[in-house]
Amino acid sequence: MDNFLFDDYIKCSRLKNKRRKKRLVKEDFEKQLVQLSKRRHAIYLAIKNLPLIELKEPYQKGWVRFFVVRKDVLRSPDGVFYENVLEKINTFQFSNQKIFMNRKKRFGKKAENPKEQFVSNISISDWNTNTFELTEKEKSCFTLVEKWSDLYNRFLRNYKFNEPWRFVFKIEPYIITHKKAVDVLLESEFRLIDNYIENRNLRGKIYKSRNRDSYYYRSLEKLRNNNEIKTKNLNTIYEEYLEEKI
Repeated sequence: MDNFLFDDYIKCSRLKNKRRKKRLVKEDFEKQLVQLSKRRHAIYLAIKNLPLIELKEPYQKGWVRFFVVRKDVLRSPDGVFYENVLEKINTFQFSNQKIFMNRKKRFGKKAENPKEQFVSNISISDWNTNTFELTEKEKSCFTLVEKWSDLYNRFLRNYKFNEPWRFVFKIEPYIITHKKAVDVLLESEFRLIDNYIENRNLRGKIYKSRNRDSYYYRSLEKLRNNNEIKTKNLNTIYEEYLEEKI
């Protein structure tokens, strides 16, 4: 076979060149990573949804502190109303001792300071979507506040309850009555996959491979929404047309 016929045959055939082989190997590896990530997520959900098993002998594990409505407020006509509000914004703290203290070592000495605890603030997104299912009367009890955060290095805006004095602390023993069911096979497989991803530093590659298509479609949607013809008024477009014509 002549050389030119052999070259034409190579071009017309489905033989893979070196560059295409490398690309196919890379694409196959990325697909395997996506499947591995999906399997890991499925195992995580399966472990999370395992049922609770009731203990034959419940035991105490420290103490729990939470808020309750003050007795004088509870006896008022709005007592039930503030109980419903507190049920949505209540917080819980746990401690090994009945006295909730923070031990900090300062200047070589151990100092104990009482732990701070407040009712939950509502973020802007939760407020807009009404995640806490607040009524209009309940929303009137909150005020939008802005506070500087050293952790995030920016101002944070939240809705804060106006009258926290209506609530007081209550401390009770924290009793364990149920325990989570354990599936040894699922946990072993989850740990095996997690170690494989962690030891080979594959989290970044999995994130990029799983979010590449979604990023592409979000970019297309953004371009469609930024179309000036769709966003402008017809009168404005017609006036611009007349100005260009002149």
